[in-house]
Amino acid sequence: MIYKPPITDLKQKLKSEGFCFLPKIFNSNRTNAARNGLSDVIQGKYETGKPPEARFWEIDDDPKNIIKIDKPHFSNQKVWDLITDEKFGKWLANVTEAKRVQVWHSQVVWKPPGGGQKGYAGWHRDSQYWPFWIPEGVFTAWIALSDVNPESGPVRYIQGSNQWNNIAGLDFFDKNISEQYKILQDAQSDYKVINATIRKGQVSIHSSLTYHSSMQNTSQSPRVGMVVHFCTDYAKRIPVNGELSRYLNCLEDTAICPIIYQS
Repeated sequence: MIYKPPITDLKQKLKSEGFCFLPKIFNSNRTNAARNGLSDVIQGKYETGKPPEARFWEIDDDPKNIIKIDKPHFSNQKVWDLITDEKFGKWLANVTEAKRVQVWHSQVVWKPPGGGQKGYAGWHRDSQYWPFWIPEGVFTAWIALSDVNPESGPVRYIQGSNQWNNIAGLDFFDKNISEQYKILQDAQSDYKVINATIRKGQVSIHSSLTYHSSMQNTSQSPRVGMVVHFCTDYAKRIPVNGELSRYLNCLEDTAICPIIYQS
């Protein structure tokens, strides 16, 4: 029998440790359909006729690199159906104690096997890339569309790092993980890393302040995850200047930023 932690335990883990793992909430039909939809988007096939917001991997790029595409839910109905699933929205609301949950960004992160250091994602916290949000009230959900084992290059969280001060010099795009460890050791001599080894259909949730990274995929299969950045009713925007000043205006358009739970 599979252990399913009580919702109170998940709430506490998210607050104290900065992350938690939900039980399996998506069945194989839903995950397989979304994965096939994401594969189409990666190959430039846009079922809806709308391209994703941004591509960080093109069809003729190195197939061993991490494939990252922003807002693929624009481009495929099955991907849209995945991230707007009613049960998914309720889980996110319950764990974050929210009255309202809205998706404001999504990504597919497809990590091919055998890429070595190309599959690295450096230590970072999401808030460092979100200058238009205060850190509280915004979270990331990671939906596993493949079984994730230790060899898959799973997302790794630093337990309790959501309560740390900011550490300069850490970055998602920096693949020199050994140098990043030196920075971490200088800032925090004692910490614990937890692998998000979860099954297909499970979801991990982490705070915008939680430090996380991932290593190479040494398994025989790609590690496929759908990333959903969401805001709650207690999230607050920060006015910013420059090109990002209007980025969150999309919140007014639910065809771009769907509301997936409201009490």
